[in-house]
Amino acid sequence: MRTFSSWQPVIIKLQQMLASCKASCLSRAGKLVLIKAVLSSLSIYYLSLFKMPKRVAKEIIRLQRRFLWSGSSEKRFSALVKWDIVQRPKKQGGLGVGDLLIRNAALLFKWWWRFACEEGAMWKRVVHSIHEEDQVLLPMNIDSSLPGPWKDIKRAALANSPTAKAFFDNLAVKVGNGSRVKFWLAVWAHEKPLKEVFPRLFRLSSQQDEIIANMGWFEGNLWRWTLVWKQEPTADEQVHIIQLQTMLQQHPPVQNGNDQLLWCGKPSFCTRSLVTEALRISLSNVAVDNLVSTVWKNIAPPKVEFMVWLALLGKLHTKELLLRKGLRTSDDILCCFCSTHIETSDHLLVCCQISWHIWSMIAAT
Repeated sequence: MRTFSSWQPVIIKLQQMLASCKASCLSRAGKLVLIKAVLSSLSIYYLSLFKMPKRVAKEIIRLQRRFLWSGSSEKRFSALVKWDIVQRPKKQGGLGVGDLLIRNAALLFKWWWRFACEEGAMWKRVVHSIHEEDQVLLPMNIDSSLPGPWKDIKRAALANSPTAKAFFDNLAVKVGNGSRVKFWLAVWAHEKPLKEVFPRLFRLSSQQDEIIANMGWFEGNLWRWTLVWKQEPTADEQVHIIQLQTMLQQHPPVQNGNDQLLWCGKPSFCTRSLVTEALRISLSNVAVDNLVSTVWKNIAPPKVEFMVWLALLGKLHTKELLLRKGLRTSDDILCCFCSTHIETSDHLLVCCQISWHIWSMIAAT
């Protein structure tokens, strides 16, 4: 599924559902609803199992943009608002269409969760057999897997993406008996794996690939850690060992407990919350106009709210905007109502005497 042709059935189906004949019967608000409905149902199977190539994502976005702003597959069109803004959540000043690649990555990460929680499932047994996975909570040896969907699912963790950061930042391991958690490689006693917290001790350790259960024993109900080193630690390394032992005393295994993953502190995973968190990270440095984000209150018809959203962004096709785009001459830019001022969004909706008279009548009722 790494080639464009493999995704052709999805693209063809999308073209059929976003046909130009439907666009002619819908307002832009109606088109927006259809775009969201198509995305939430059409490609869920593909997105939940296969990594979408960027070329495919660009083609799907091209079809969405054309349907929203033009509706015709032949005519040239000019997008009123950048697609990066359209994709943002409504609280961030967008239309809430969502980012395809972020959603795809979030659905792939769901397999990481299922790998940890669905013990004994047939698909997991097949993965263990083919890819020789260890019996641990999270997949290891990411680069060593055979080609196929499972390798792409594992490699999602290597991507420097908001989704990967959101997933691991909100994921925690609750250690039970330690039989499915790697001591040095998993995130369990610190925000990072212990091999990153104590790199010198990791290089010195003779137990680099061991699970927690093999790093000590129970003496009654009390756990005793047994750390084995390749050589005698130096004085500096002894200091790090004391720091490590202090940390380990606060995270002892539980004799009859099961190792467990927690998502946002809960034992259940939600793809939607991962998408939300990933979008928050990706938009963390984006300035948001608080006024634009307050449009969607369901107190007016959707097409009216859509028009107000365009107006607040300064993207209404007024004569002044068409002049700047080179689509109208300078001798015909006066307001279509009063014919005395240049037709801008602010003038047309508020400042024009006719518009102001209408607002005054509405306020008086």
